[in-house]
Amino acid sequence: MNVLLVLVGSALVKITLDGTYLRYVKPASAPLVLMAGIVIIALALAAIARPARHHHHPGARWCWLLVLPVLTIFLVAPPALGADTVLRDGRATRIAPPGEAFAPLPRGIVPMAVSEFVARSVWDPTHALNTRTVALTGFIVHTAGSDYVARLVITCCAADATPMTVALTGHLASDLANNQWITVTGRLRPGSATTANGYTPTLLVTELHTVGPPADPYEH
Repeated sequence: MNVLLVLVGSALVKITLDGTYLRYVKPASAPLVLMAGIVIIALALAAIARPARHHHHPGARWCWLLVLPVLTIFLVAPPALGADTVLRDGRATRIAPPGEAFAPLPRGIVPMAVSEFVARSVWDPTHALNTRTVALTGFIVHTAGSDYVARLVITCCAADATPMTVALTGHLASDLANNQWITVTGRLRPGSATTANGYTPTLLVTELHTVGPPADPYEH
């Protein structure tokens, strides 16, 4: 069992150092994950170093089955949440009003988080998006014959992920697979985010490019 704890601790250290911890928790959690891994390893090694007390545990060999999920992290790290999570949630965007006024938008094409685009489309009293071109980066989701760019917003970890989706006009994304990452440029269709569609705004697409997934797949 102590060897198993060493493996668990080593897995935590590994995912922190190689950055794959971002598939599970937000960036600020890195020191805590690393510290937890180190503490678990230290406690397990201390237990191993103690003089052994011989007790017979007939069922102890079944504990080694717990090694399998740990080895999975070492060999094939589970991917970040994506389109399946959005589809299970039904694209229900839950966006709260901001605690303060939105900052003015800079000139030119504005790179913007999907969650900010959704929030501004619903809550910005100045309707600044109606006349501005933005660039959104996210993954493709297809459902009910429509195309969406989506991101998942996490507060603490992947378990509390909330989907943010933006409908895309045209057919530039139609041939792309779910979970393909893209950067899409366009403008908000005014008044498109309504109660009826779960506050999902529509982007009038002018340009779309496929990109690789970012190191941190979530928004915060």
